[in-house]
Amino acid sequence: MQSKKKVWFILLAALTIGFAAIIFYMTNVKTIEQDTFVKLYTDYLIAQDSLGSDVASSKKIREKLYKKYSVTEEDYLSTINVYNSDQKKWAEFFGKVMENLEAQQKKSRTK
Repeated sequence: MQSKKKVWFILLAALTIGFAAIIFYMTNVKTIEQDTFVKLYTDYLIAQDSLGSDVASSKKIREKLYKKYSVTEEDYLSTINVYNSDQKKWAEFFGKVMENLEAQQKKSRTK
């Protein structure tokens, strides 16, 4: 009888700690503000277009952009996940990226 109580107590404690960890993680997930994310993603697409899209190049490009925009890889990944979960939000975001790309292109033509 005593051992069953210990098992239930340990199980309850484990579930409580697990639940608290999930809540802590979810409240501490940071996403990138949309304007900053649009700029970062635009720069990423431009750099990727000029340097190639192999895995090593892509990683180096992202690392430089993380520093430039003062974000982390976790911020980037959590932001991508948020946008991926909402097609309307992703479409709006990508529209802004396309506008930003067009503006960059016009700027480079006038130079």
